[in-house]
Amino acid sequence: MSDTTDTKTQEQSEWQKREIGALWLRQSPNQKYFSGHFTTTDEMGMEKRQNVVIFSNKHKKKDNHPDFRIYKSEPRNQDSSGDEQTQETQQAVVAEEELI
Repeated sequence: MSDTTDTKTQEQSEWQKREIGALWLRQSPNQKYFSGHFTTTDEMGMEKRQNVVIFSNKHKKKDNHPDFRIYKSEPRNQDSSGDEQTQETQQAVVAEEELI
């Protein structure tokens, strides 16, 4: 039994080492999209976190066009009307919808 537990812990640890980010499925009034982050390491070995939003490519006409587009989610000033991540994601959704 402990061998199984040790193996699972080791596998989880290996996957944790390989993880570079996470995404959450979100819903706007007009579409579903992903919101999350990627973590990279710069030349100095410092980890940097980049927030992103991912939309389906509504302009896809050919098989070689991408299915999704990834955009940086730039930090915005937080105000009293809600959470910073939600506000910037909503702004990104509006910007993406304006491209259509």
